[in-house]
Amino acid sequence: MPDARHLTIHLRQETLPPHDPAHGTQHPMVRRTLTFELPEGRAQWEQTDYGHPGRFNPWDPRGIDPKLQPRTAQLRAAAEAIGALLEGT
Repeated sequence: MPDARHLTIHLRQETLPPHDPAHGTQHPMVRRTLTFELPEGRAQWEQTDYGHPGRFNPWDPRGIDPKLQPRTAQLRAAAEAIGALLEGT
């Protein structure tokens, strides 16, 4: 039987209304939450267009399990690639 490894990626994109308690600005805000689940643990990232509607800020880590922390740069690069796929959608 082959040795199998799995990577699961969850992406959630939501639009929060103007003056929502999460951001408080007069414009709607888009928030993306990206979660990578690997055998070694879980890493969660967040990206928003806070401050300039329609133009996204860089991905920020929102929790990376200790075993995945040495791979933060790779996880950030993967998040950026996924974000690029979403541009214009």
